[in-house]
Amino acid sequence: MLKEIVINTRRREQAVDITDEVQKAIEESGVREGFVFIYVPHATAAVSIHRHAENPDAILLEETLKSLRPGREGESLSKAAFVAPTEVGIVKDGRMILGDDQRIYFYEFEGPRERVVYVYVGS
Repeated sequence: MLKEIVINTRRREQAVDITDEVQKAIEESGVREGFVFIYVPHATAAVSIHRHAENPDAILLEETLKSLRPGREGESLSKAAFVAPTEVGIVKDGRMILGDDQRIYFYEFEGPRERVVYVYVGS
């Protein structure tokens, strides 16, 4: 099953927690055991799984990403490439396996924009 998650970002750089939407897509698929692909088809956006943050703005990886030296394509493209456009996970008991403190974040690096995240669930 393929599901689209539409995100409307409000700032130039923004982190959006999409964990609940991904888990809902898995639930809707009916897959109990399998895999999930999360794909962001935008050159200036990305997705990442990491520790939960009370304030998503704190996880924009600013300090790490400041050390990048953008090429001719610019800062937003370099940041998105560094974070990556895909994540892959395992589905068990109808949910994506995540650590107790892990969440899935969509990263916007050239907003505000309407973006789409694709979630593919298979067995």
